[in-house]
Amino acid sequence: MLDNDKDWDYRRVNLLLIEYGCEPLGGYNNENFAFEDSIKNAADADLLEIFSIITGVEPAVAQGQIEDAESSIWSSGYVRVFLSHSAHHKQFIGQVADELAVSGIHAFVAHDTMEYEQPWQDQIESGLRTMQAFVALVHPEFLTSPWCQQEVGWALGRGVPRYVIRYPVDPAGFIGRTQWPQGNDLSARQVAALILGWVSRIPEFSDQIVEGLLAALSASQNYIDAGATARRLATIDTLTTHQWTKLAEIYHSNDQVGRAGVVGQALTPYYRSHGQAWPPAQPTQPDPF
Repeated sequence: MLDNDKDWDYRRVNLLLIEYGCEPLGGYNNENFAFEDSIKNAADADLLEIFSIITGVEPAVAQGQIEDAESSIWSSGYVRVFLSHSAHHKQFIGQVADELAVSGIHAFVAHDTMEYEQPWQDQIESGLRTMQAFVALVHPEFLTSPWCQQEVGWALGRGVPRYVIRYPVDPAGFIGRTQWPQGNDLSARQVAALILGWVSRIPEFSDQIVEGLLAALSASQNYIDAGATARRLATIDTLTTHQWTKLAEIYHSNDQVGRAGVVGQALTPYYRSHGQAWPPAQPTQPDPF
């Protein structure tokens, strides 16, 4: 990107790198230390700012371009969580992912999430690049898997929030310094509840959890999933005016929500405790004129 840009000579590039705590280039012709080597350990936020300064593209726009380019593996609006696991336990991990889906969390599970006819390693790397949080489910086979260990290293390098559930072995390396919960006797639903509870405590995801729950409720194709999502939604402290309106729209547009008694059982006390009428009225459409 910089090779053919006359505005970015050796000295200016080094000033930029030093400003962001990166190692300066080692030679006038960049022969001793490449630009890619210098920025490889930079935080994602710093990389976006560096890209913005060089190209003139606003960081938010650049982030959107990156996410748009790699968003096909994720459900829109959901919190993006990469589940690292041994292939020996893929069936159970798939069940955990299904439980998380009705909570507004899209869990990347390699054997389920990857698209056919696409290079599998590229898709895993795309998931690691665009994940918002990382969860390792550590069975004994996890410790001997080079793929799992590389995924942990990627999460540590990116600095995303990370969580571990032990079965019952401790994770190796830096991520093992924390005391993590055990999942030996837990069902897939209970494991998903552990992960949801952890994600919900992360401030940066609080609004997105609500949006993810609303997206999951809107996408419900049966009353069982709709009821499960409604019960999780009813644990949220409160909603914004926009979110109450969106919930009403979902209620009236999705029969699996509006006609499901289990949804009413979950949301009626929630609505009343917040001074809202149940069932919600049909939102009025704005006048186009």
